[in-house]
Amino acid sequence: MKSPDPSNAAARQQTEEHRSKNLKRPKIVQRICGRTFIFFGTAVLLISIYKFFRTFSVESPPWQELQLSATAIILIIIGNYIQKSTLLRSLLSELNFSTHIKRSYLIFALTVIIMSGAILLKLSVQDVLRYKRLLGEGGILEYLQALILFTSAWISWLISRDLWKRLSLRLHGVIYSLISFSLLFIGLEEIAWGQVLFGWKTPENIATLNAQNQTTFHNLKLFQNYLDLNLFLVSMLLLVLILWRPTISLLRPATSKAITIHPKTFFIPRYFWPLYFCAALLSYFVATESGTAFVINIDQEWAEFLLYLSAGLSLLRTYILLGNVPKTLKHE
Repeated sequence: MKSPDPSNAAARQQTEEHRSKNLKRPKIVQRICGRTFIFFGTAVLLISIYKFFRTFSVESPPWQELQLSATAIILIIIGNYIQKSTLLRSLLSELNFSTHIKRSYLIFALTVIIMSGAILLKLSVQDVLRYKRLLGEGGILEYLQALILFTSAWISWLISRDLWKRLSLRLHGVIYSLISFSLLFIGLEEIAWGQVLFGWKTPENIATLNAQNQTTFHNLKLFQNYLDLNLFLVSMLLLVLILWRPTISLLRPATSKAITIHPKTFFIPRYFWPLYFCAALLSYFVATESGTAFVINIDQEWAEFLLYLSAGLSLLRTYILLGNVPKTLKHE
C-alpha cells in the first residue's frame, strides 16, 4: 500500500488556504448586503407599526399601513437569504466566463424587478399625493437611497484604506477617500442633514433661499432649476462611458513591478448598462416634461435610486477584486 504523497497533501492544503482566503471578502460583502436589507426592513416594519396604531387616533383607515409591513417582512426575508445563499457567494467569488454571464443576467433581472415594482406601485397607489409621499421627502425610497449611499461611503473608505495601507497605491487611496466623503455628503443631503428624521424647523435665512424649505444645498434656488437636466446628462454620460470606454493599460504599484491591477477592477462593468439606461430614460422624461400622463417629476427618485444602487454594487465589486491582489512588499 502506497503512503500518501506529502507534496500532494501540501499542494491540496495550499489550494484550500488560497480558496479560503479568496472567499473571505465575498463572505464579508454577502454579510454586508444581507444585513443592510435586514436593517432597513426592520426599520420600515417599526415605522409601519407606529403608523398603523397612529391612524386609529385620526380615524383614518389603518389597513394601508399593513402593505408597508408586508414589504418590510419581505425585505427581512430577502436579507436572510442573501446572507446564506451559496449561489450569491459563487457569483461574488468566481471570476470565470460562465459566472460573468450569470452576473450579467442578475443585473438585468434586478433592473426589471425594480422597474416592475415602480410601475406596480404607481398603478396600485391611485392617489398622486400619497405616491409622492412614498417617494418624496421622508418617504421609503428616500430612506433606502440614504442607506445605500451611507453603505457605499463605508465600502469606498474600506477600498481607500486597502489601497493606501496594503497595496501602497496612495493616489488611488486618496481618490477613493474623496469618493467616500462625496457619497456621505450626498447621503446627508438626501435626509436633509437629519431634518427628515428629527423634524427641526429650517432657519429663516436658509428657507428663503431653499426651494423646498429644507436644510439642504442641492435644493437651493440657484441649483433647483437645473437638477433634472443635470441628472439626465450625468446618467447619459455614465451610460456612454460604460458602453464605449477606452482600453487602458494595467496599473502598477510604484513599489513592486511584479504586481499589476487591471483597470477593470476600478471601472463599472459593462453589464451594469440596464441600470444606467433606465435611469437615463426616466431622467429624460422628467427633464423634458414629456410623457406626463405616466411619468411625473417625483419619478426622478427612481432614477436617483438606480444610480446610487449601481454605484454601491460597483464599489462592492471593486472591494472583492482588490482582495485577490497580493500585498505589496514595501522597501526597507
